[in-house]
Amino acid sequence: MASRFASLAAALVGTLLLSPMSAWTAEETDKGLAPEFNWENVITDFDRDRLARMDEAIALGNEESYAASATIGERAAFHKVMNARAKPVDDENLLGWWACRTIKVGGKFAGLVVYSWFDCRVSVRDGFLFFEKRSGSQRLSGRLFQDGAERRILLAAPTYNDEPQRDYSGPEGGIIDPQKQDKLGVLTELEDGRLRVIFPWSVLESTYDILELKRPNGWQPD
Repeated sequence: MASRFASLAAALVGTLLLSPMSAWTAEETDKGLAPEFNWENVITDFDRDRLARMDEAIALGNEESYAASATIGERAAFHKVMNARAKPVDDENLLGWWACRTIKVGGKFAGLVVYSWFDCRVSVRDGFLFFEKRSGSQRLSGRLFQDGAERRILLAAPTYNDEPQRDYSGPEGGIIDPQKQDKLGVLTELEDGRLRVIFPWSVLESTYDILELKRPNGWQPD
């Protein structure tokens, strides 16, 4: 585990050394980040708006979920992950395999739906923390970006079944097909060891989605 995290740090340092300082803004230089490591340089305008209105999505989705026909177990799972206390993110703790499940909240079609567990993974790719949902019919993959101590911004693209992974569309955007719309997520690390990713203003079915992650039984770091 330590060696994998060291490779992330080494890759980041290498990127900083190779990046032309003249291309950085003063703010980026102060942060010590190359421009491509700053999510604000990569995010689409559509996702920037979704992120800015995340609290609104959560409030609306929660209200809509109250009228949904959901089981006691589904409501318990929803409250357990949303009410869990967050702590500062330790990037080293993110690495490796996770069991993950989606909870759809609000909207005309979802209401409150808790799905089965699938496989997710966080690794280091090209100097970035890279997130993947690896199983199930609906998958996603993308980079995790630093955003303060207590959250990471996930900019990802969806795929289906065994389709090849796609890149996030980038600041130009342009994807309007709801089946291929970029996925914007906000990841937090919880005090009990789980992770929570909130996807505000889902394009399909729900008002927002939650991806809950826990370590698989018997999991050991590489």
